[in-house]
Amino acid sequence: MNNKELYFKDLENIITDTIFIGSSEYDLDEESANNMWCISSNIELKKALTLKDYRDFFNRVIQNRRDQIIGSTLNHGMIFYLWFDQLACQLRFNLISDLHKKLPFQCDLEIIEHMDDMILAFLNSPFHVGLPIEGYYDNIEKKPFILKVYQIILNKD
Repeated sequence: MNNKELYFKDLENIITDTIFIGSSEYDLDEESANNMWCISSNIELKKALTLKDYRDFFNRVIQNRRDQIIGSTLNHGMIFYLWFDQLACQLRFNLISDLHKKLPFQCDLEIIEHMDDMILAFLNSPFHVGLPIEGYYDNIEKKPFILKVYQIILNKD
């Protein structure tokens, strides 16, 4: 088995992990805490990983979550959302009940249509070996932070 195969074999438990589906909007904290996963990579492995590898992985995750929602005793769906945490250089994803009116972030969001944008941001990040200590942002225009997030509603039916 090569490093890429081992990497995705290690991620298999994420695909089959059991999710927590809250019964009311008051379960947001428990959903957020129990349904969040992070994925990172090292610089060597990153060279072998492709957009298709991650797209296939996330499609399997989404299908598993959809199956769990359909099989649950609750009558509502959930929101799957994926973002790239640039500071940690991680892809992160979570699920919350679709009872919630907005995603639980304390910043402005830009909802994007395709998960590929998140995956490419991760794969193309220059920070897989860590953040620079100083100087990287010296000549970059400072703008308000807007987090890009991919989301999809996983309906009960």
